[in-house]
Amino acid sequence: MNFFKNKREEGSTLILALFTSLAIGMVLASYLLLISSRHKLTIRSMNWNAAIPILEAGIEEALTHLQTDSNSPSANGWTPNVIGGQPVFTKRRQFADGSYFNVTLYNAALSNPLIYSSGFVLSPLATNHYLSRTVRVTTTNPPSLFSKAIASGGTVTLGGNVLVDGFDSHVGSYDTSTNRTATGGIATDSTAAGAVNIGKGNVYGTVTTGPGGTISIAGGAIGDVAWNTSNSGIEPGWTNNNMNVSFPSNAPPSGGPFLAPTVTASGGSNIMYLGTGTKTLSAFSGSGSTPIIVTGNAVLWVTGDFSLSGGGYVQILPGASLTLYVGGSASLSGGGVINGTGLAANFTLIGLSSNTGVSFSGNADFVGTINAPQAAISLSGNAVVYGAVIGKTVSISGNPALHYDQALATPTGLMVTSWTEL
Repeated sequence: MNFFKNKREEGSTLILALFTSLAIGMVLASYLLLISSRHKLTIRSMNWNAAIPILEAGIEEALTHLQTDSNSPSANGWTPNVIGGQPVFTKRRQFADGSYFNVTLYNAALSNPLIYSSGFVLSPLATNHYLSRTVRVTTTNPPSLFSKAIASGGTVTLGGNVLVDGFDSHVGSYDTSTNRTATGGIATDSTAAGAVNIGKGNVYGTVTTGPGGTISIAGGAIGDVAWNTSNSGIEPGWTNNNMNVSFPSNAPPSGGPFLAPTVTASGGSNIMYLGTGTKTLSAFSGSGSTPIIVTGNAVLWVTGDFSLSGGGYVQILPGASLTLYVGGSASLSGGGVINGTGLAANFTLIGLSSNTGVSFSGNADFVGTINAPQAAISLSGNAVVYGAVIGKTVSISGNPALHYDQALATPTGLMVTSWTEL
């Protein structure tokens, strides 16, 4: 028997088994290492992405603060600091999962605030380590269409004892003692003689024409509150002839097609209820039996004429708003528009390019705005207007008053103009 041969074969088998096991072990170890690395990368990627919602929360906090605390930039936990010699306001908010954001405001009191927001989330498989991402957001206040009580591309005529002044609905209701301002400005692009005819009216504000345009006045007054109280004529420095602004045509609501509003029969009337959303009509002629009641943030597009007469009215309930697009002529009389919110910003009549006439008459007060740059606008009667007007020409007669709500010139929100990750 050959015992040495068997021992050599057994030794070779053992070595082969050892090398095979080592190879399998190395492959398994490499695979486990790969799985572990991928697991860490996946978690890290998830946490890296999770930092975005955290920093976005900081941006939302900053935008809300700029909107609601514009007069008090250090309110609601914001801390004044100085970075690089520039005053800033900072805030940190911690969340239950350990994540947090740091947000910094530059130029908080100006029209172009700058926001830096950093989001921090816990790093995977590490203790007290954070992943962070930072973005820089530039913003601006969108311009307001209604920076004047009356803006026109053509002539502006005040007949009778018309009063034009201003107030601030942020402060409260109009009051000649506590809430009257000389912000009831009039501006026209007209370059004609008599571009603005004040007559016997009183304008508490500036009057501006196009180059070469002139202002006619016959017993009335243009100037600040003190001047109008004890003087007639034009206060020095309160008129100019450098107006040069174009009024673009208005476009109808985007989207669609839109459905007609729902009409409900009640108590002998056919009531049109407008909730939140956009509806359309070919025309509307409202009398006492066909009122419109606005319950939400509504948009109504009337492709043809819109009129209110007799006992007809539009009622905007508290908390609601109405944007009315009119393609034909618009005539508001009768019960008029009852703006239950008391805010001019909650009702606006927008005349489209085919709208060439808007008339408002009667004794019902008007709280809202008219933006019809291709229309001849006529206001008459004894009604009081709280808001602002834009038209091709504007004529006011009788004894009405136009109280410009200067809150209309206050931006309603910030517009984000850029977003850059640093």
